[in-house]
Formats: sequence, structure tokens, C-alpha cells
Amino acid sequence: MTEEILSALFRANVAAGLCVLAVVVLRRPVRRMFGARAAYGLWAAPLLAGAASLFPAPAAILPPLAMTTAVVDVAPKVPPAPGLSPSILLALWAAGALIALTVLTRRQAAFLVQVRQGRGGPAVVGVIAPRIVTPSDFNERFAPAEREVILSHERAHLARGDAAANALAALLTCLCWFNPLAHLAARLVRIDQELACDATVLSRAPQVRRIYAEALLKTQLSGQAAPLGCHWPSAAAHPLKERIRMLKSPLPGRRRHVAGFAVVAGACVAAGFAAWAGQPGSRSPERSARPPSSPTLTAPDWVQRPEGADLAAVYPPAASAQSLPGSALVACRVDAAGGLEDCKLEREAPTGAGFGRAALALTGKFRMKPVDKAGVPTRGALIRIPFRFTTPQAAS
Repeated sequence: MTEEILSALFRANVAAGLCVLAVVVLRRPVRRMFGARAAYGLWAAPLLAGAASLFPAPAAILPPLAMTTAVVDVAPKVPPAPGLSPSILLALWAAGALIALTVLTRRQAAFLVQVRQGRGGPAVVGVIAPRIVTPSDFNERFAPAEREVILSHERAHLARGDAAANALAALLTCLCWFNPLAHLAARLVRIDQELACDATVLSRAPQVRRIYAEALLKTQLSGQAAPLGCHWPSAAAHPLKERIRMLKSPLPGRRRHVAGFAVVAGACVAAGFAAWAGQPGSRSPERSARPPSSPTLTAPDWVQRPEGADLAAVYPPAASAQSLPGSALVACRVDAAGGLEDCKLEREAPTGAGFGRAALALTGKFRMKPVDKAGVPTRGALIRIPFRFTTPQAAS
């Protein structure tokens, strides 16, 4: 289970991180061509890619042959491989996530203290039931027209559910505390979110551009930004120059606006599909070229299978020394003599520990009868064999 959690965390961070890099490159060109709201929508791509990488790879859809193997004799001991064990790595990750969550909670509590003291805001606070809060001097500091554009901005946050989106981003940042791209994405998401809200307000009232800019200038001396929620002023998180520059730029027409969202939606779907199809275990060109009419064996009648000594001989030495268990999935064709040929590794866990090579080395030890237990001829059929490697110490 530890290896599976670490493997899933690694896959999700790699897939999402690649998308973050792509969004960092594309967000400004997309904003110029299609507007700030389309650029903000690009940030759904890393989220979809990370989530899609957690779903089973395409090759895992076919029914596997359920077979478990375990060594009965351990390979000669060798010094443990350098590095930390999966259990220690998992504990370090959990500790880092807990620390990051604690820091986030304390920052949010400090902001809520400012709100109660009348010094916080304008902002949207709350996740389940978000609401707009303003400082006690809101009416004195801002003219009526300025108050209206600020509240329109915050209402745009409420209508789009940005408070919940920011809470999700903060949680993912805590879970991926070790990934600098996660922190970069969290900062840029907030910037693009504010620009998107600015664009929403201007699309409804384009005549308030000057009033909008003056209100932005007045709020730069406000207190700290809300870690959770949506905060109108933010000299630290939302660059003032970028927002003023956007206020001076013309908004895209309706056609370009619609086209932008179509492009962004296509990019997000493509990112999710690429992350799902590109993970270990997806079909290679060789497997895709196999005749689709060939049966997949699920009940072979074995004449010969690997024994404990065979497994001990191929068990990865470093893994054996640490009593590290592992697994692998191998896909093969059945030859005329009932043996296995054209074998390909579809997945292994933990990745890079050598269990895939060990499983492939065992495929020559298999023989089956010409017809399986269900009466299906075996010659030319496809069979997937899951291997589970354990040492006696790990199994006890």
C-alpha cells in the first residue's frame, strides 16, 4: 500500500507539473488573444491531468489472470541500497503535508482576526457558505462608485465559486508541499483569478475603468491577503501593474470569448487524456498491433510454473536485502508448445526496483496445455500474469 500511495503521488505530480509548465507559457498569449477569463480556465488542465493519472491505465482494462507467487528462499544478502525506505518517505511526506496545513490554518486564523477587528477585506471568506467582508472604514475610504465596483468584483468571485477553488488549490499545495511547481501554480492561479474577475466586471460596465483603477490604488495598503477565500487588495499576491494594464486593454468580442473557452476546454480534455493514456501500462505500438480477435486467457491449465527457487534466483538483490515486496504485470503470447513468447512488461511497483525484469525472467518457466480450463485454444492467445513478490520476512 505504501508503494502504491507514493507511486500515485509521483504520477500525479509529474502529470500536473508538466501541465503547469505548459500553462505558465500559454497563459499570457491566451489572455491577449481570448481574454483573462480564458487564461484563468487553463488552470483546470493541471488538475485534470493529475486526477487522470490516478485512474487505471488502458492496458489494465482487460481481465488479468489472478496468480500470486511468493519466494520461499531469499537471495543472498547484500548491503541495503542507499536511500530511504518507502515507509520513511511516506512518513516524511505526511509530516510535511501536516506542517504545511498547520501554517495555512494559522495564516487563515490571523486573517479572520483582522476581519473581526474591522481591518480585513474587502474579501470573500468561507468555503461552504462564502460571504463578502469589508473593513470598518469601507464607506469612508471609498466613494460610492468605488464601493460598487469592489462589491461587483467580489460578487463575481461568489458567482464563480472561486472561494472553493482557492480552498482546493490550498489543499493541493499542502499535499504537494515538496513540488515547487505546485507553489508556483497556486500563486499564478490567484493572479489569473483576479484578472478574470476584473474582466467580468468590465464586460458588464466598461465605463468604470478609471474608477476601478483608483479603487485598486486605494487598497494597496490593506492588511495581509486571505490564504483561503478571495481578496480584492493584494500587493503581495496580485501584481498591481498587471491588473492596471489589463484595465487599459480592450476586452475580446463575444466570438473570441467563446472561441477562447472552446480552445481551453479542448486543451484541458487533451491534458487529461494524455496523462491517463501516457502512464505506465498503456498500450505500446507492439501490443496495439496484435490481432483484436485473439482470445485473452483467464483459466490456463498449467503444466509447469515457476517454483520458489526460480523466484529466489531472480528476486532483485537490493529489494531482498530490505525485505521489500513488489509486483509486476506481464503480457505474453502463448506459443505452439504452450510456452510464453513476445512478453512485455505492462507495469511494476515500486517503479525501478527491478521487479519488472524479474517477472520477465520468469516467463520462460511457464508451460500450459493446448486448451485452457474453459475450452479455449491457447496457441496465439494473450495472457496477462500478475506477479506478487514477497520475502518470508515480509509475509510473516
